[in-house]
Amino acid sequence: MYMKLTVKKPGLEMATEQSELDLSYGLRYQDVKIPEAYERLILDTIRGDQQHFVRRDELKAAWEIFTPLLHDIDAGRLKALPYQPGTRGPLEADELSKRMGYVPTLGYVWAPPTLAKF
Repeated sequence: MYMKLTVKKPGLEMATEQSELDLSYGLRYQDVKIPEAYERLILDTIRGDQQHFVRRDELKAAWEIFTPLLHDIDAGRLKALPYQPGTRGPLEADELSKRMGYVPTLGYVWAPPTLAKF
């Protein structure tokens, strides 16, 4: 899980800065058996917990949105935009954000996860 937050800078001054909340389970909990996604999903299902499932109408709406896009990709009318793992994503996403009027928070620089493997 990776989240960007605005936090108060340490000290007496009332100033804020952007910081990361970085929880890389595989690195932080190396001695703990972390269940695979389907193990957890099956256990939740057995317990009657349906929070990880979508309703039928949600699923239908999602397929109505994405099926035409998938057909366009398969037909070569759309191309996937490659990008390096661990980055913010393709540069075209930032360009689209700018065209849509998104104004990035000034002063924030994305930092990759900070935990190093032991």
